[in-house]
Amino acid sequence: MMKMAFLLPLSLLFPLLLGAVSLFLRSPRASLIFCSVGTVLTAILSGVSACWVFRHGPLSAAGGWFFLDAFSAYHLLVMVAVYSLSALYGIGYFGHEIKEHLALISNNLGLLWVGIESTTLLTAFLICIHPTPGALEAMWKYLLMCSVGMAIAFTGTLLVAASAGGTLLRGTDVLLLTELRTVLPSLNPMLLKAGFLFLVVGYGTKAGLAPLHNWLPDAHSQAPAPVSAVFSGFLLSAAGYGIFRCLPLIEGATGNSGWGRGILMAFGLLSLLTAAVFLVGQ
Repeated sequence: MMKMAFLLPLSLLFPLLLGAVSLFLRSPRASLIFCSVGTVLTAILSGVSACWVFRHGPLSAAGGWFFLDAFSAYHLLVMVAVYSLSALYGIGYFGHEIKEHLALISNNLGLLWVGIESTTLLTAFLICIHPTPGALEAMWKYLLMCSVGMAIAFTGTLLVAASAGGTLLRGTDVLLLTELRTVLPSLNPMLLKAGFLFLVVGYGTKAGLAPLHNWLPDAHSQAPAPVSAVFSGFLLSAAGYGIFRCLPLIEGATGNSGWGRGILMAFGLLSLLTAAVFLVGQ
C-alpha cells in the first residue's frame, strides 16, 4: 500500500501544476488544449489509483489525511470520466469563441469541506462565460446560496469534531473519518446529530435538495454545455458524497436506528414532491 500511496497527493498536485503552467502560455487555444490533455492525464493517474484500491484495498497518505477506499474510488472514477469528456468536448465547443478573444480522496472532514467549497468558487465564473444578464444573475445566485450552504456545512463539521471531545482522540484526529469510526460508542450523540443536520442542510444546498435548490435551474440553463455536464455529472454528487461519508458515523453512534437515513429520506421525499408540483406548473 505504501508504494502506491504517492498517487493520492500527486493526483492533487498535478492539476495545480497544470493550471500554473497554463498561465504562461500566450495562446488561449494552446492553454485550452494543454489543460484538456492534462485533465485526461490526471484522469489516468486517478484511474490507476482507483483500480489499485479495487484490487488491493485502501490507500492512505499524508498521515491519514488522504484516504481512498472502494466507496471513494467509485466516485473518483465517475468524476474523472465526466471531467475528461467535458474537457475534450470543450476544445471544440470553445474553439470559435477563442478566435474572438475569449476558463475525492480526503479522510479529513475539514479538508473535505475545503474541497467542496473550492468547487463553488472555481466553477462560479464558468456559468457566465457568456456574460448575459441571465448568466450573471445565475452566477451570483449560485455563489450566494451555495456559499451560505457551505458556511452551514462548516458549522456541521465543527460540531462533528466537537462530538469527539470525550474520546481519546486529540488534535486533527477528531476530523479523520477513519479515527472517528474507531470511537463511535464514545461520540456525543447530541452534538453528532446536530452536526449531521447542519451537514445535510449545508451540503444539501450544493446538491440541490429542495427547498435549497433555487440556484440550480438558472445555473444549469445559463452555463455552457461542457460546464453544465460537469455540474450535473459530478459537482452535485460531490456534495452528496460529503453527506454519505458522514452517514456511517451518525448511524453507528445511534445504534443503527436509522435516524440519519430518516433525515435523508425526508429531504428526498420533499425534493420529489417539490419537483412534482413544479412539473404540474410547467
